[in-house]
Amino acid sequence: MKSAVFNYGKRALSLAMSVALMLTAFTFGITAEAKSTAELRSEKEKIQQEINNAQSKINSLASEKNKTQDYLNALESKIGLLQDKIDSLEDSKAALQAEINAIESKITSIEDEIIQTQAEIDAKQAEFDSTYALYCQRLRAMYVSGSASTLEVLLTCPDMSAMLTRAEMIRSVSKQDSAILDDLMTKMEEIESKKQELEIKRNELTDAKSDLESDKKELQDSINEIDSSKQELDKEAAECNEIIRKLAAQTNEYYELIETNRDELREVENQIRAAAIAASGGNGSISGSYGNGSGVLRYPTNNHSISAGYPNYSSGRYHGGVDFSVPSGSNVYAAAAGKVILVQHLNYSYGYYVVVDHGNGLSTLYAHNSSILVSVGQKVSAGQVIAKSGSTGNSTGPHCHFEVRVNGSRVNPFNYL
Repeated sequence: MKSAVFNYGKRALSLAMSVALMLTAFTFGITAEAKSTAELRSEKEKIQQEINNAQSKINSLASEKNKTQDYLNALESKIGLLQDKIDSLEDSKAALQAEINAIESKITSIEDEIIQTQAEIDAKQAEFDSTYALYCQRLRAMYVSGSASTLEVLLTCPDMSAMLTRAEMIRSVSKQDSAILDDLMTKMEEIESKKQELEIKRNELTDAKSDLESDKKELQDSINEIDSSKQELDKEAAECNEIIRKLAAQTNEYYELIETNRDELREVENQIRAAAIAASGGNGSISGSYGNGSGVLRYPTNNHSISAGYPNYSSGRYHGGVDFSVPSGSNVYAAAAGKVILVQHLNYSYGYYVVVDHGNGLSTLYAHNSSILVSVGQKVSAGQVIAKSGSTGNSTGPHCHFEVRVNGSRVNPFNYL
């Protein structure tokens, strides 16, 4: 009996250590994941503080009768920060969804384990009941046979042979009863161990469901905040673009309007880079038969007067090319011999634009056209009319936006013109 209790203690300790290790591993996994979402929360809070600072500056300038360039700059800064906040919230949303998926998967796994463990408990209980019934039968048989002692049984033997036979039977019965009792104790310990295991799994399930509800609430909060931030972003962008149009009307510059859909803008940039890389054979070093890649370019319009330079407008805002102010419908010329690698008709960003590859990774881009006169794959010569100028996309007035790119990346056009 002491041996059985000792073995039970060892098994219980082993089970406790195993459970502790499992819980430690599970807790570590959740903590690592929670740290990632915590970093995203910290990032969002930092951006929000910068947004508040930008808003304070906007409020201090809003009382001015005319919205100045400083006001516009503060507004543009807030718009950029709002976009950063939305990106951060989208990342947080994705991280939370991944956590939710992992927790839901764990809940399903734990529920399956609980069903399996309960089935094992039921099976072991059935074995115990069967063994216990057998043991009870033997006890009843012993009771019915009387209460004579072992000595009495042996002394009533008629001869030595009968005495030896009875002694062996008594010894056999005693051993069998002891074995049945040990078996009963083992089964009881196994059942108790499984019940403890089941209780641990049920606690895990309760904790996982609690974590799931918490994450789902945080996910919904993020979705709501994304929606409200997008509404604020659209409102600020509309005001910003109104001011840009007014400033453009007062100057000779035609500005690009603020666009808030970063995914669309990234897609435009990715298409241009992909077309440039494909045209150069994947490494930007192969010169095609359609251009010499010498880097000597002619002006894309008859008017060589530049209304906005590279890399910034006069306001200091980034500008990826140079603008030539020409009336809508003016000729736009290929800056050098080459091959048309991309033509797009967009109602945002560059509007109607065309990209020509000149070999050795050098390409030129012509944007905001009213119409395009060439197609992808067409070879063009230097000075060939490839488009008609306009104000499509995010332009505030008719002009030719001209870019020079090397392996798809913008460079200073003045180094080539």
